Amino acid sequence: MDIKAELGKKVRLLREKKGLTREDFCDDELELTVRQLTRIEAGQSLPTLPKLTFISQRLAIPIHHLIDEEHIELPKRYLQLKYKLYKVATYNEEERLTLREKYFDEIYENYYDNLPEEEQLAIDVQQATMDVHLAENADFGEGILSDYFSQIINKTEYSINDLLIIELYFHCIHFKDYDEELFMSLFNKVIEQIDYSVDIELFLLNKLLLIAISVFMEYDNYNKLIDAVKVSNVIMQISQDFQKKPAIDMCEGKYWLFSQKDVEKAKQKYVDGAQCAKLFGDSFLSGKILEEWEIDLEKFKNDYQN
Repeated sequence: MDIKAELGKKVRLLREKKGLTREDFCDDELELTVRQLTRIEAGQSLPTLPKLTFISQRLAIPIHHLIDEEHIELPKRYLQLKYKLYKVATYNEEERLTLREKYFDEIYENYYDNLPEEEQLAIDVQQATMDVHLAENADFGEGILSDYFSQIINKTEYSINDLLIIELYFHCIHFKDYDEELFMSLFNKVIEQIDYSVDIELFLLNKLLLIAISVFMEYDNYNKLIDAVKVSNVIMQISQDFQKKPAIDMCEGKYWLFSQKDVEKAKQKYVDGAQCAKLFGDSFLSGKILEEWEIDLEKFKNDYQN
């Protein structure tokens, strides 16, 4: 039996029995979009538990009348791979990029087709983000952003997928027109998510802050770096996950160098970041930070001391 097709048929028949159009059923589309409902009813995707809960509430029936709960559970190996994708930081190192591609390949080969749509989206967004970054081309993210981004703009509290899509958008900013008002609105909302987030959400928030920092640097807005750095340090204290500490220290160094013109304080933060990376056993990142210091110092001398 095709679980997705069976579920889709049930949802469509029960919705039509209630006399609801897809637009009426989805209401403000904050929980479920018309596009997502269409795919579910066509048997093309399996909704996640939050979406199933919303659908069952709209139909006024228990979830188990729609689908057996065993079909909602996700394979443990898939979950391991998914969290590895969240956690691995490549820093454009070939070996780490290859490892990340292996995670994607295993998911697409063994799990993707049977995943709920929300899980498929989480994988697709991360793949698109990687493609945008490596190809330096925002076109790789346009399809996903056109389908989902407008939904996110109106939210005040973000899911994991929302954070992943915002991450994709932040990456795309480097290679497309920059809407500063929209970017700052999202940046401020991201900061506010600390009050709602735990565990992996906090980790993703920290990733987003680093990418936001890269946007600030892209547009020479070095004064804003310290805001992101302060919030990142708070997140690391809350989560006790200091994986991003070397990069954040380096970013603080950029603030002291390019915003405050304090070379000594800047150098100390780069050195702190390099030493922290070394303590974590990441000699590659440690070396990259020290290389970045030499490059940035030369840029500072050329831009501000000539």
